[in-house]
Amino acid sequence: MTLEFQSSVPPDLPQVIAWLDRLRLQQGLAAARQASQALSQRHPDQPLLAELVQWHQADWWRPLSSGAIRLERRRPDHFNFVWSLVLDTEFSNKLKHVPPQMTPRDLLEGLTQDHIALVPQSRSIQWVVFHGDTPIGLSMFVNINFRNRTAEQIMGILPAYDHSFWVGDAYSASLSFAFNTLGLNKVQGLIYRRNQAVAVLQERLGFVREGVLRSAVWNEQTGDYEDLIQIALLQTEFDQNRVLQRLIKRQPPDHFLQTRRSWPRQPLKTTPG
Repeated sequence: MTLEFQSSVPPDLPQVIAWLDRLRLQQGLAAARQASQALSQRHPDQPLLAELVQWHQADWWRPLSSGAIRLERRRPDHFNFVWSLVLDTEFSNKLKHVPPQMTPRDLLEGLTQDHIALVPQSRSIQWVVFHGDTPIGLSMFVNINFRNRTAEQIMGILPAYDHSFWVGDAYSASLSFAFNTLGLNKVQGLIYRRNQAVAVLQERLGFVREGVLRSAVWNEQTGDYEDLIQIALLQTEFDQNRVLQRLIKRQPPDHFLQTRRSWPRQPLKTTPG
């Protein structure tokens, strides 16, 4: 049953969000975008409805390009590639974001939710990294906290494509999204101590090691606990890092990635982050 909001009385926001969630799933993003715009026009004095329109802008779903790579928001038609990464346990174990015992059905449901979810609802955004027409890895921000302006970054590029320029381009687009589009103050990473090469690369991009979380995660393969390196980049450090800024400035201007925004610390007043 599709809800209709025709009354002059402002609709209840949680009901609107639930209705648009179903609309995105059943009829697609364009239908939900049109419905949110119509609702905001009907109630122009309701700022939360106007904010909801912003979260439905097409830019949140379009590919983001930087140099030789392109970030495509994860969706069901990326299933074959992402499932191949799940099966590649050596690769997926390094990502620290693949649930154990994941099934094809779990993945398909996750890809569907990744694609239709609004960022403040899921508190995450996930992309497949492409070089030309070839998918070469994943990039994502999880645990996005708008109150504190923080998020955890996770990125993995397949070894065969782990060239410095391509990885740099992927970081350039991803971090521009984090600090400009999302207006974050801090991007954090938690890296297995055995994966020192990633920490060294991130330090070249301005990240600072903040410490080690000792015996923080359980490794099923080794039957032991592992340490995590805690590393982070502040917005001011992103602005000042020469490597990152050189990568960004050699790209064609992208208004969505290069415009710094500031979102409410409780977006849509429905999430604690």
